[in-house]
Amino acid sequence: MKSIDDADLMDDVFMNLVASDPDVGKDVCRTLLSVLLQKKIDNVRIHAQRMIPGSGDKMRGIRLDVQIDELVSKRDQKIVNMYDVEPHNRWEKSFERMLRFRQAKIDSINMTAGDNDFSHLPNLYIILITEFDVWGKDHMVYTIRNKCDEVPELDYNDGLKFLYFNTKGKKGGSESIRNMLKYMQDSKESSAVDDATRELDKYVSNVRQNPEVRGNYMTFGDRIDWEKEMSRKEGLEEGREEGREEGREEGHVDVIEDMLKNGKTVEMIAEFCNYPVEYVRKIEEQMRANV
Repeated sequence: MKSIDDADLMDDVFMNLVASDPDVGKDVCRTLLSVLLQKKIDNVRIHAQRMIPGSGDKMRGIRLDVQIDELVSKRDQKIVNMYDVEPHNRWEKSFERMLRFRQAKIDSINMTAGDNDFSHLPNLYIILITEFDVWGKDHMVYTIRNKCDEVPELDYNDGLKFLYFNTKGKKGGSESIRNMLKYMQDSKESSAVDDATRELDKYVSNVRQNPEVRGNYMTFGDRIDWEKEMSRKEGLEEGREEGREEGREEGHVDVIEDMLKNGKTVEMIAEFCNYPVEYVRKIEEQMRANV
């Protein structure tokens, strides 16, 4: 893992810490979205590292790197636009279906039981930012939306857009988008070449020098590295199945307890480690009993 002094906004840990900063997080997100979407963003609410659990113990949930809610006004907290911003550094077998799944999970939290008025759903923008070209056409942005094949001019307004940003793309977009994407992959003063990126660099530099943030970056970053490594290990599922039947897997209990002590929710740990929620909750209950 990079040091915090070398980290850039394509690092999901650093991006989360910057976006969730109480002093500059909203300004960072407004500046970033205003450039990438080429429209003015005003009133926002930020959720970093939000976990949306699966609908059942064996169903998969998702983790949102940065969720940005654009509100009607400061007084009216109604969400008009929701943005899921995902810096993504790893290749997936199917980006299209991955984002389809994310969209379904996000939409599921925006309707309450008994509400039959689907116009309440906010517009949803799922924004994937990569340092590689998902589609291989050398564009810096690909905008995907639903349409009617038979009547292409039909305005099919379901409020959903998928945006794939490629930091190395050369076609389309604009100079300001290009500058912002370059700053995201190399978040240093030398990469701040226009008003928006210079403003963003000022915010990023302030966060980078915060002693509390520096400590959180190392703690959270180490944990994320462990979580990713755990998810990649082959054959671990067999051991987990034994743990589900026979009790705790002693080799990983200390790590789960450490995550609980650091404020991670039961649902987040279960998702990261691919354990049943009940298994993690049992460890949490045992920790409380031993206090």
